[in-house]
Amino acid sequence: MASIEVVSGFNSIDQPSSSRLALSQRKSTGFLHLERRDGLASEGIKIDAGFWYADFSIGGASNLSLLIDTGSGDVVVNPGIYVPGKTSKKLDSTFENTYGTTSKDGTGSATIVGDLYSDEVTFGGLTATQIVGSANGTSLLPKSGIVGFSGQRFNQFPASSSATPFFQSLCNQKKVSECRFGLALSDDGTGTQILGELDTSLYTGDLVVAPIIENWVLPGDLVVSGEVQERDLPIELDSGTATIVGPIDTVSAIFNATGIQGVLRSTSDGDLLIGYFPCDKPPTVGFNFPSETNVSLAAKESSSTISNKSSTFNIPLNSWPAVDNGNNNCTAVLSGQNYKAHPGLWVIGQPFFQGLYIDHNLENGTVGFAPLKGANPGSTTTPTPIGDATAHRQGVWAILVLALTLVAVTM
Repeated sequence: MASIEVVSGFNSIDQPSSSRLALSQRKSTGFLHLERRDGLASEGIKIDAGFWYADFSIGGASNLSLLIDTGSGDVVVNPGIYVPGKTSKKLDSTFENTYGTTSKDGTGSATIVGDLYSDEVTFGGLTATQIVGSANGTSLLPKSGIVGFSGQRFNQFPASSSATPFFQSLCNQKKVSECRFGLALSDDGTGTQILGELDTSLYTGDLVVAPIIENWVLPGDLVVSGEVQERDLPIELDSGTATIVGPIDTVSAIFNATGIQGVLRSTSDGDLLIGYFPCDKPPTVGFNFPSETNVSLAAKESSSTISNKSSTFNIPLNSWPAVDNGNNNCTAVLSGQNYKAHPGLWVIGQPFFQGLYIDHNLENGTVGFAPLKGANPGSTTTPTPIGDATAHRQGVWAILVLALTLVAVTM
């Protein structure tokens, strides 16, 4: 999602707490109702085209199926959805938000316009006073709308609205005990979103912790067939993208090295490199976190919260087929596309999340990774020794450019 303004937050008023929201993904559309257990706040979930949704209440409207998106920062609902609540206040302001990667193949864009309101938003039993966009144009978001879980940098609402992302509002208003949330999306299509705490019961081993550049962009190393190929790449973790997208040149090299047939196509968003491979022979491609550069820096600081060893988190093997074309031919979940404003940027969508617990820590400015309990072995994470592989290209310059100019990312 494009991001324009950096804005301030709300005053804190309530006592902290934590909440877990159960998520589920299914190939066909429909609701899945889960029972409350072990203190989990479970909600009905509706899934479509590879995106994750959860139930929210906004103002006087309940059971809204909203897309969970760590690549954008605003709360927007489709026309006719918003019902003012008791505390609703219409702002003297309108919005115009542009979203990218709106299609299942990682391409596409949509511009949403409408009016702004201040109202209460409830998710998993936690409520925050929030700026909400009520769309009134012809372009629509999937299902009821979208909730951005990125940082303030990626809000598109006008600065005059003083909008913050929903989870940042929960933090500012002290509605959560810790300013962190977790996504635990398993490879069987079910998952949990955790608000306000680190739930160590959901994963195995130690949490691998890496620093961020922006919420949620961090440096990482590209690993192909167990060897580091590029270091310090700017990588955006975006649960609102259904694929994994990298620079065309790099993705082309991956395709060549792993036997994937690449086809370059022209789209309204620019060139798109698509890959085709035998469905029964997915490649092994992943990312090192923290980057080896960050590991070296952390080793020099005894008080650092950053992990002192890199681990490789591979794209799950069962996530590689984005489309099964028949006759053992599949379209790869990895594609190539260049973002002119952010050279070298990778956008890692929700297929990468599956099988992992990913902790988003706003207070410390870190992201943590660990395999989920019961995850498919061999498809998620393996330790990578430091210095055993040769990096062919460096991404430091791309990270410096990104840190200085990052004002827009895809959804």
